[in-house]
Amino acid sequence: MASSVALNGMVFKKMIDKDLLEEKVIALAEQINKEYKGKFVDVIVVLKGAYIFAADLLRHFDIDHAVHFVRFSSYVGMNSQNEIKVKIPLDLNITGKHLLIVEDIIDTGNTLKFFIEDLKNKTPKSIEIASLLFKPAAFKHDYPIKFKAFEIENLFVIGYGLDLDEKARSLKHIYQLEQ
Repeated sequence: MASSVALNGMVFKKMIDKDLLEEKVIALAEQINKEYKGKFVDVIVVLKGAYIFAADLLRHFDIDHAVHFVRFSSYVGMNSQNEIKVKIPLDLNITGKHLLIVEDIIDTGNTLKFFIEDLKNKTPKSIEIASLLFKPAAFKHDYPIKFKAFEIENLFVIGYGLDLDEKARSLKHIYQLEQ
């Protein structure tokens, strides 16, 4: 197992091992199963980064659910942009429904805030968020992140769905940029 990887002239060191990822994803699924027991939930996976996390998480669900996908664009390389573009919109009537948004990582939270505000206008019964990674030091908002596997420092990370210019998504571990 590589303890570091090189990408685009930068070195990333292993931050979270695949075994710990699996353990935390299962624990998060158990927490979500308890929360939504006896309810139907519409799971909204934010592409592209969350697809691996979401697939692993959903395999451990005991709850009735449907899966939907959305895609936004707010990053160029390693930099978050101020403009949020909707690449794949949510095609679902959400009135009166329980929604669970599945994210790979929440840093500033700007994209998620943009999405949540749009969802709230369509009167769902509830909106919760499940995120693999959460960066509290970078977070700029006050909406709750109910389900999170890891809180991490404000570092750039790749692997397990997270990318740098569409590279490194398939890495089994999560790696952080060496400072």
